[in-house]
Amino acid sequence: MSRKLSSNLRVRAAVTPQDISAARTSPFLDVSGAGRVLAAVTVATVAATKKVTVQFRQATDAAGTGARNLGSAVEKVAPAGGAALDLIAEVKVEDLDDDCAFVAVVLSSDNGSAVNGSAMLILGDNRFNP
Repeated sequence: MSRKLSSNLRVRAAVTPQDISAARTSPFLDVSGAGRVLAAVTVATVAATKKVTVQFRQATDAAGTGARNLGSAVEKVAPAGGAALDLIAEVKVEDLDDDCAFVAVVLSSDNGSAVNGSAMLILGDNRFNP
């Protein structure tokens, strides 16, 4: 029996398209029951040698109580001439501190002018898929 990919994943909007030249943090989402969380990020044209940074944060609740970084930031640098960038970052839920069950993603760029970016969180290795 074949299964659709969508039956194994949960997808949540994280950062809606907006200027990320100032850091933008998504809402904290409950990742209970997931094994991994992937941030799929798309960013409009970034100037040459400028970068986009993706950082996961963990917290004890949806309000962001006790928020702190989770893992290392992922960065991607625009090539010569600049370009739109796509990147991913991933964390294992088992790497969250024992008191945390909520994850957010922070997008930022050191681009000299406004640049729009967005992110979706994809939860995989789930115990269940509502």
